[in-house]
Amino acid sequence: MTSRKDAIEKINDMIGDIKVAMLTTVDADGDFHSRPMITQEHHFDGDVWFFASQNSDKVREIKANPSVNVSYVEGGNYVSIAGRANIVTDVMRKKDLWHESLSVWFPNGPEADDVVLIHVDAQTAQYWDSAGNPLTKAIDAVKVMVTGDKDAAGDSAKVQY
Repeated sequence: MTSRKDAIEKINDMIGDIKVAMLTTVDADGDFHSRPMITQEHHFDGDVWFFASQNSDKVREIKANPSVNVSYVEGGNYVSIAGRANIVTDVMRKKDLWHESLSVWFPNGPEADDVVLIHVDAQTAQYWDSAGNPLTKAIDAVKVMVTGDKDAAGDSAKVQY
């Protein structure tokens, strides 16, 4: 069994180099909307940060329903973070997370009123790590199908915050 601390460290290791996540929000009709977002702080400690436009659908959806999911995929590694999002307008925090490549989307910089941060406070996070090369992963998948042993697919855990 994986401890909470070990699971958080594992998730941090798994998503640390992944630049793009999928952020899923819920609209007024209860439909899910997912879109790629660039993660701003890559050290996962239970918080995830994104820049957004104040007038975007995702910001409107979060204001109406703060339940979100953030997912990361790379190779055979999968991370799903469920949490509550809030919109942050603090200029100092925006400046702290700002980098010049964001100017493509936000030409007026972090001090602009229409630039906000989406802060996701993780409530649960799950990961699946099927380490190895493609052949090893294929063999592991066959093991699961033949033996029914789900642990043969790799390491996984769920963390509550």
